[in-house]
Amino acid sequence: MPLHFTISYFLVVLLYVTYVHGTKSATASADIEQLKLNYQHMNTKLQNLINENQRLNSEVTRLQTRASDTTVAFTARLSLDTELSATGTVIFDDVLLNSGNAYNERNGHFTAHVAGTYQLAVSLTNFGKEAHFAVQKNGHDVLSRLYIKSGLTYSSSTVVVAQLNVGDVVQVKGQYFPTNLREGLYSVFSGFLIK
Repeated sequence: MPLHFTISYFLVVLLYVTYVHGTKSATASADIEQLKLNYQHMNTKLQNLINENQRLNSEVTRLQTRASDTTVAFTARLSLDTELSATGTVIFDDVLLNSGNAYNERNGHFTAHVAGTYQLAVSLTNFGKEAHFAVQKNGHDVLSRLYIKSGLTYSSSTVVVAQLNVGDVVQVKGQYFPTNLREGLYSVFSGFLIK
C-alpha cells in the first residue's frame, strides 16, 4: 500500500477513535492538527521523491540513447590478394563489422565521428617480399609501424591506442616498397571506441 494511503488511513482511524471515545480535549485537537501537518509534510516529500525518480529515469533513458549513438567498432579484411604500390593505402574492402559507420571500405579510411580513445589493430601478411607499413593519422602522424621480413610468407601485427578527435582519419599505408598482400583473415584492420 502506498505511503500516502497508509498515512491517510491512520489519520481517519485516529479521528474515528477520538470521536467514538468522546475525547475532544485540547490535546487531542492539537494532536490531530499536528498529524495533519505531518501528513502534508510527508505528502510533499513523497511528491518530491516521485518527481526526482521521474527525472532520474529520464536521465537514464537519455544516457542509454547517447551510449547507443556513440558505439563505434569495425573490422575489415582484404577480399582478394592485393598488389600495393610503395605508398598506397591498404583498402580493406570486406567489412565484417561497422557499428557507427566510421570505416569506409572504398578508400580504406577510418574516420572518427566521436572524439575519444580508440584501440586500433592491424595484421598484414605478404608473399615473401620485404614490406613496410604505417598506421597513419590524418595522412602524416604515424601511430605505429609494421615491418614484414622477406622470405616465403610473413606476417606482422600491431595494436595501438590513440586519442582521436572528430574528423581524424586513420589509414594503413605502404612505405618504401611495393608488395602483395594476402586476402581474408591474413590481412585485417579493426578498431573500436574505448571511451
